[in-house]
Amino acid sequence: MKLDDDFDEEYDDIDTAPKRGISLRGAALVISLFVFLTLVIVAIANHKPSTKKSGGTPTHSAAADDWNNPDHQQVQDMTGGKGTAEDLDFWYAYPTETPTPAAVSQDSAEDRPADAEEEKLSVSEDGMHTLIRYDDGTQEWAEINPYLARNKYDFSGLVYKKPFMSYYENNTKKSFVGVDISKDEDYVDFELLKKAGVDYVMLRLGQRGYLSGELSVDENFADNYKRAKEAGLEIGAYFVTAAIDTDEAKEEADFCVKTLSENEAELTYPLALSTKQLGSGKARTDSLEKMPRTNCALTFMRTVEEHGLFSLLYGDKATLIKKFSLGSMIGYDIWYSEAADLPDYPYQFVMWQYDLGGKVEGIAGGARLNISFIDYSIR
Repeated sequence: MKLDDDFDEEYDDIDTAPKRGISLRGAALVISLFVFLTLVIVAIANHKPSTKKSGGTPTHSAAADDWNNPDHQQVQDMTGGKGTAEDLDFWYAYPTETPTPAAVSQDSAEDRPADAEEEKLSVSEDGMHTLIRYDDGTQEWAEINPYLARNKYDFSGLVYKKPFMSYYENNTKKSFVGVDISKDEDYVDFELLKKAGVDYVMLRLGQRGYLSGELSVDENFADNYKRAKEAGLEIGAYFVTAAIDTDEAKEEADFCVKTLSENEAELTYPLALSTKQLGSGKARTDSLEKMPRTNCALTFMRTVEEHGLFSLLYGDKATLIKKFSLGSMIGYDIWYSEAADLPDYPYQFVMWQYDLGGKVEGIAGGARLNISFIDYSIR
């Protein structure tokens, strides 16, 4: 028998072939059956439900369940198609041994522009330390207080439409645009600010001299308040403290309340306490320890709230974590300052100063831009 492409039809009948072992067609059938069974076994093995060791069921926002969101689809791919954003949360990854904290980026370099490398959010591998960078270039790891509420913002909801930052949840805007203003901005056109999209302003009410200790009102406060109100803006204020004891802290709070009363100023946003120094040189508060400093802040904010005003504490990461006992200040809101694309602060905050030199209609020079995650005017 000649086996080629043009074999005769008589050889197509298996019964007419010589009975010498298994025919070629039979062999092919056996091989095909073997391959089919192998593929079935592999498919079953690949679809076997995976197990995940966990100490409990993680909680997450409703947005994490929206798998139509491209960001969540990316997370799904990275976790084998069965994970959520919580599976990539380095805050709660606790290796058994971490002798020296090592930085872990919360988002990959591929997801961020090359010029934003220094703004990556970093925590230690043990999830219990956060990196603090100082103005002089030094840095250190600070322990994260497990008893303080972490911030739970989904920063994939931040939208930057120059010059303002907005925050969205479930495609709904949940933030308000703010600018903080002092006499340093000279004349401000609040009507233009309002038209540009600003919702609220934080006006510097006054300060205590960081060397002299003298109390003074910001020269432009009264005029700024009047014109901001006429423009229809929500208004808050802040006071720069240099108190060295609780008596001085109360004096500062009383000074603020009196100044507001004298100018018939009614605030719809908080009266914030700022520890920012106004000049160079040794400040009278430099040697103040953490607890006395904390007690001064608490005295100021409690006194302010006794007069029916909202109060919050302003500061950058190093100031808030290293100079204050935040565990003693639970219940008070934080106004966080960091000029960055994303805020690198582990705890809860309600306001964020994200730009110190933004360009906005109504202010000739650089503007200090803010975003508030709550509307104090209806609180």
